[in-house]
Amino acid sequence: MGPIRTGLAYGSAAVLVALISDLYFLFVDPASTEGWILAIIAQYRTRLALAAILFLAILAALRVRPTQLDPEVPYRSLLLRDGALSATVVAVMVGLTLFLTTALQATLFAGAMRDYAGEAAPKIVSYVNEVREEIRARRVERGAPPEEVRDLPPPAQTEAVEATLQPPALRDLGRSIANLVLRAVLLGTLGGLVGLLRGRPAPREREKPPRE
Repeated sequence: MGPIRTGLAYGSAAVLVALISDLYFLFVDPASTEGWILAIIAQYRTRLALAAILFLAILAALRVRPTQLDPEVPYRSLLLRDGALSATVVAVMVGLTLFLTTALQATLFAGAMRDYAGEAAPKIVSYVNEVREEIRARRVERGAPPEEVRDLPPPAQTEAVEATLQPPALRDLGRSIANLVLRAVLLGTLGGLVGLLRGRPAPREREKPPRE
C-alpha cells in the first residue's frame, strides 16, 4: 500500500488506542474495580498508549511500499519520503483524536470524570499506602537500619490523587494543538529514519573463488 493508505490503516488502530486511553473512565467502574488496577491505570495509562502509538507509527513506516516510482529518484529516497509520510498520517490522526477527546473531557464528560475521580482516588490511595506499609514492614523484619526503614515516599493523599484525575480545562486545547504539531514532527522524522534504514544497501556477498 502507498503511504496515505498505510498511514490511514495503522492510524485507525492508533485512534482506537487514543480513545481507550482518554475515555477510560467511561469503561471502568471504580466501585467494582480493585485498587491496584485503578492505580495501574492512573500511573501507566498514558505511557502505554504513547508506546502503542509509537509502535504503530514505526510499523506503518516498515510496511509502506512506494507506489509511484521515479527512475531518477533512488529507491532509498522514496522509502524515506513514504515512511515519513505514513508515520505523519498516523500522528495527525492521533492528534486530532486527542484534541477531540480533550474537548469532550472539558465539556460533555467533565461530570463523569469528576465522579470517577471521587470514587477511584480513595481506593488508589488505600492501595498505595498499603503497599508502602508492607515495604516498611519487610524492611523491619529483615533488620534494616532505621535510615532505610524511614526511606519511603510520603503517604499518598486522597486530595492530591483526585486532583490528577480531574478533567482538563478548555485552555488545555491550545496545548493539545501544540502537541499535535510536535507529535507529527517527531513521528514523521522517526518514520523517515525507518525508511532510510530500510533502504540501506545489503552487504555484498563474498565472491566465490573461481573453480579450477
